[in-house]
Amino acid sequence: MKIIGIIGGMGPAATIDLYKKMVDQTPAEKDQDHIHVIIDSYPQIEDRTGYILHGGINPAARLIESAKRLESAGADALIMPCNTAHYFAKDIESAVKIPLIHIVRCSAEAIKNKYPETKKIGLIATTGTIKAGVYGNILKEYGFETIDLPEKIENNIMDCIYKGVKAGKTEEYSILFQQCVDEITDLGADLLIEGCTEIPLLMPYVKTKLPAIDATYELASAAVKFALDK
Repeated sequence: MKIIGIIGGMGPAATIDLYKKMVDQTPAEKDQDHIHVIIDSYPQIEDRTGYILHGGINPAARLIESAKRLESAGADALIMPCNTAHYFAKDIESAVKIPLIHIVRCSAEAIKNKYPETKKIGLIATTGTIKAGVYGNILKEYGFETIDLPEKIENNIMDCIYKGVKAGKTEEYSILFQQCVDEITDLGADLLIEGCTEIPLLMPYVKTKLPAIDATYELASAAVKFALDK
């Protein structure tokens, strides 16, 4: 069994959600059957979207610090419960000798395998993730189109993430989030991607007719498979 290292704290609730999904997907009958996971919850990593959009302190240094700490602790692979942080994936990969399991590729593979007829994708993510092409560039490789969202929807999604989940007010922002989901559906999306690790924490409060890919779930699934692969 291989050891998984989590570059966490972006944010803490999303880190908990990822770990729980790993536990839930592990075929275990007793404690000892579960995966050895090392979590470095490091909320002091600078805001990823803030840097991408406005500059300031580059979070890559702390991301690399966390990656090296986990590698030194014995991790065989790294995962990050933060979609936007994958903008810095190449920086992290070049700084360590262990692989980073990429959340976007996990999501793209899941769409290809589960919903191969998908054409247009409604990406629910931070403005940083969207503007930096963290998803768009990889989804294009798989032949998927990402719908361009009006600025108002992007701003409302950001409020749901930052003023809602990250501020401990998830339920209070569920009505606004439902509005966002409805508007993205009206734009012609065939499928939704929960492309920020805070979004799965909002999804239980909304209803949608569209299939949705939980990027956190797909990352957890890939991590479990990697750890248990003999």
